[in-house]
Amino acid sequence: MSRKSWDGVELMAALRTGAERLEARVAEVNALNVFPVPDGDTGTNMLATLRAAVAEGEAALATGVTAIDVVSEAVARGALLGARGNSGVLLSQILRGLPQAVRGRRRARASEIANALSIGTLHAYAAVATPVEGTILTVAREVAAAAMSDAEGATELRPFLRGVAASARRSVEKTPTLLAVLREAGVVDSGGAGLQIILEGIADVPSVAPSASSEDAERSAAPSPVVAAPVAEQSAPGGDGAFGYETVFILRANGSPLDLAVIRADLERIGESVLVAGDERVCKVHVHNARPDEILAYGFSVGDVGAVTIENLDAQSAERATGHEAFAALSSAGVPTAVSGVRGAHGLQGSPTSSTRAGSARGVAIVSVAAGAGLAAIMTSAGAAEIVHGGQTENPSAAEIADAIRRTGSDTVVVLPNNSNIVLAARQAAALVKGNIIVIPTRNAAEGIAALLAWDPSLTIDGVAAKFELARNAARTFRIVEAVRNATVRGVPVTAGETMALDPVDGIIATGPDDVAALTRALANESAELITLYVGADVDEAAAERLVAAARGAIAGVEVELQRGGQPIERVLVSLE
Repeated sequence: MSRKSWDGVELMAALRTGAERLEARVAEVNALNVFPVPDGDTGTNMLATLRAAVAEGEAALATGVTAIDVVSEAVARGALLGARGNSGVLLSQILRGLPQAVRGRRRARASEIANALSIGTLHAYAAVATPVEGTILTVAREVAAAAMSDAEGATELRPFLRGVAASARRSVEKTPTLLAVLREAGVVDSGGAGLQIILEGIADVPSVAPSASSEDAERSAAPSPVVAAPVAEQSAPGGDGAFGYETVFILRANGSPLDLAVIRADLERIGESVLVAGDERVCKVHVHNARPDEILAYGFSVGDVGAVTIENLDAQSAERATGHEAFAALSSAGVPTAVSGVRGAHGLQGSPTSSTRAGSARGVAIVSVAAGAGLAAIMTSAGAAEIVHGGQTENPSAAEIADAIRRTGSDTVVVLPNNSNIVLAARQAAALVKGNIIVIPTRNAAEGIAALLAWDPSLTIDGVAAKFELARNAARTFRIVEAVRNATVRGVPVTAGETMALDPVDGIIATGPDDVAALTRALANESAELITLYVGADVDEAAAERLVAAARGAIAGVEVELQRGGQPIERVLVSLE
């Protein structure tokens, strides 16, 4: 039968079905890779995250607990710890909304599920410093909007959930119209597609045997009011093609309780993409419009306003027009940009001397992610206290990074994720561990090594972080990989089997029939005193020597250093000084 509400048993049946549906189509989601390289792992990361959530939920059920509030807490905890890759982290943030929406309840109806999606969407947006439309964030927001609207008249869950899944499908289909890089590649957003598939699986969950008191509980459970209601973006808030501003703030009651339904209705009259989630004491507000001062003035008229952030969406739109910059923002935004600087002299240093002095670099430990044994050895030699195995197609979980942070035994730790798709998981790991944990958003191993080489034991933890950030920004790097399909990236065509040189945000800077040709063409207009080639696991000695000779021939008088990185997929990682 179609249920009117879920307890923890029924929630877990739905999540298992969602995971099974994603598992059956994980290769399809992975293939929705904007860039023609063999490292698409969005589906794999989302599946690993959801499996971790299901495992924790099942463990809670095994103790005899069936209340949805307790089980959903376990689900959210499992997702946060098991999150892998940017898509997995955002999925875990969406699942964070569930325990908040069902707090104190044994069962949940459509209204609580809709509110969970709304709250989870706010968490997902908050996890990214510069949200980009046309991604899983857009899909989550529009799904939440549809769910909040449909929940008002929903009496049974199955038709409600199928409506939620249908809204996800519609949102995913239009992602290429919002993000130029998707449109150019001819694909929809992979994270959004993964969320759509999960929701379709949840909507099709077979009926489960009700617990002894569930039928009575459904008859006696009073419908819950809709307390948070996002609305889908309908038109540009600035008018005439302008996008305006995104305003986000925390609103606290000042005397009178907050009426979220009224706040939502009022904000819809002066803005769009409205998200309001919380309770009568405190809520979080998200609005798009052309006049953020009007939004804030309204907030002050209702209660106390705090934690305000305002983003210029027109600037974001300009980035989308160029393609790769906006797409990369999901993984690389959020850390202040350091001024340009010059890297220190190349050469590996020994591990720093340990000290228990608080705030001293001697007490700071470094956790670094490495995809190959050679890279791990170099990073360890340069001062990394702990190495986390991972990289392309093998993104470590937040829990794995958090465990490495704890193993250092230090309460001041710098984390180098060394991959754009690991940055959000590293930040989530930092939030899970007590202490002063700083994540430097290094996008590849060469940037991580550049940061390590900037180590200065005389600096405080903040000084170390600033110096590492400066070094990784100054690093000039690109990677050599093979194209696995025909594609056009930023207007540059490439065919399957060709070799590409890709900059850190995956723009094609050169192509060629083989590694040597791509490297030579990528270096044609460069100048450098030193080139370091970190060759991958599939590059033999003869091929490595040809690459060294090509680099020397491309720039007169340059010194070339060969390092055995041992990384998969990236045939060569190139660093210029």
